Amino acid sequence: MLWIIIVACALAISVLESTTFSQVGLSGVMPDLFLAFVVLAALNLDLPEAVIVATVMGLSKDVLSQGPLGLNASFFICTTIIIGLLRHKLFTNNVLVQMLVVLIASIIYRGGSAAVMWVYYDTLAPLPVILSIFCGAVCTAAIAAGPYYIFKKFRPLQLRRDIF
Repeated sequence: MLWIIIVACALAISVLESTTFSQVGLSGVMPDLFLAFVVLAALNLDLPEAVIVATVMGLSKDVLSQGPLGLNASFFICTTIIIGLLRHKLFTNNVLVQMLVVLIASIIYRGGSAAVMWVYYDTLAPLPVILSIFCGAVCTAAIAAGPYYIFKKFRPLQLRRDIF
């Protein structure tokens, strides 16, 4: 059942990102629902399941993007492993904590993409790029509430014994 939901979510996110979000974005700033879904999977699922979710979502995003195949999947898998190993240090039953983790991961993802762009195109102005990074990260964190409730409904969180 969980795998059917993951594939259905990957298809739905692919359709949303390629149609609706590309039209709704303000001056090139669009939320990244793939990243939000991957980070929330790392926070709510076991590590092997979260890595599979990251692989499916990363490959789905790679198919839609014009970059090299496997680049987003690699980043999503690394992000999932890091968050999955550190998730026991956080109280992840709160939606605000999960949205904060999505915000931080989005800033790192968008900042890395901007750094790569600066290497190739050294004529980029820093202030609009930094503003775009933070606006896109905030949009991604705000939209992360949807996948949070999907995970809460289909995969309820278990109380962790190591919080106390």
